[in-house]
Amino acid sequence: MNEPVGEELRAVGAGGWLRAALRLVLGLGLVGAVVWFLREAGGTPRLRLVPWAWAVGLLGSTLANAVTARRWQLLSEAMTDARLGYGVYFHHLAYTRVLGQFLPSLLVDLLGRSASLRAAGSRESVGRLLAPLVLERVLDLVLPAVLLGWALAWHHGALADAWAWPSLALVVAVFAVLATAMLRPLVAAALRVRAWLRREGTAPAVPEVGGALARSITVLSLSRYATVMLQYWGAGAGLGVALAPLVLVAAAPLAQLAGLLGITPGALGLQEGGWAGALALLGTDPGDIVVFLIAARGAMIVNFALLSAASWRWHRAR
Repeated sequence: MNEPVGEELRAVGAGGWLRAALRLVLGLGLVGAVVWFLREAGGTPRLRLVPWAWAVGLLGSTLANAVTARRWQLLSEAMTDARLGYGVYFHHLAYTRVLGQFLPSLLVDLLGRSASLRAAGSRESVGRLLAPLVLERVLDLVLPAVLLGWALAWHHGALADAWAWPSLALVVAVFAVLATAMLRPLVAAALRVRAWLRREGTAPAVPEVGGALARSITVLSLSRYATVMLQYWGAGAGLGVALAPLVLVAAAPLAQLAGLLGITPGALGLQEGGWAGALALLGTDPGDIVVFLIAARGAMIVNFALLSAASWRWHRAR
């Protein structure tokens, strides 16, 4: 483990690690409860390895990591003085994705990623490097929240099946316009949160956020979501459960929002509960849901471990 990252994790203390262990136990218990419920509902899991589909999922993970790393780099350079190569962001994002499956999610996703840039050679403080990650968290919260509204409207019959995809495209287009316009206020809000956390007395200077940067961040955020969907489809199909694309897109918002709670490591049990509830409402067989849950969690660990290992030579700035 990179030393600055290790220092941040050791700073949690014995009490913090005890709470982390209890949260892991809680997550495992929640997973067990979800699987038990699905089995009681008549689910009989049937796993069948489909290598080409798993490769599609790995491609989705690679693309998702690539676009998210680029977004992280652009936001960091806009909001701090950090100037590191793209490969540094790519590697440390994949690396912390794996750690986040076993350690407290918020600690790894915020402090761990900030510390990883210092390990790679950045001279910025962890506090300053934290602001772009807070903004990322907001962006990743708003999009699934908007799509959840669309999914509920479709599920309850407010949208005919023939209008499902066109209406989704319209919702995404409206989100893109609003997100682009709102990026500068969101940057200012993230900087104020950082100043409040650090108890700074003066108002933070808000960097110039031009239209090109705002459009790039919006496109990358949408691309991230689309490639994550490809990752999940490939993971499920790789073990024999190929969800219909519309079902996957409609179920994903609830699971994504549950995954942002960060109560358990990697939202263990919470994200599974979100997926299970949404997919069950959409008529997916309980046994297929169990297989999909196994595949989705396995993809997060295996795929990003492979990406982290493959990008190891980028772990430090050259």
